[in-house]
Amino acid sequence: MERSDPKATRRILARNVRRLRIERGLSQEVLAEEVGLRQAQISEIESGANNITIDNLHRLAVALGVRPFELIDERTGKG
Repeated sequence: MERSDPKATRRILARNVRRLRIERGLSQEVLAEEVGLRQAQISEIESGANNITIDNLHRLAVALGVRPFELIDERTGKG
């Protein structure tokens, strides 16, 4: 992870949320409903534009069936 770029973690989160959502066959609307967010917020998370709270990170992880740290792990989904 790039230490000098604070947005690097958001990009990793964006990539992982999108990949996991698609793997599970969920639309942004369905994921948003499960998490308690609006579809527009899911879109912003997946584009890296939204700096989410720890609580929402936890809710996303539960909805996607992973542990919260896996959403910000750059190795998730590789290999």
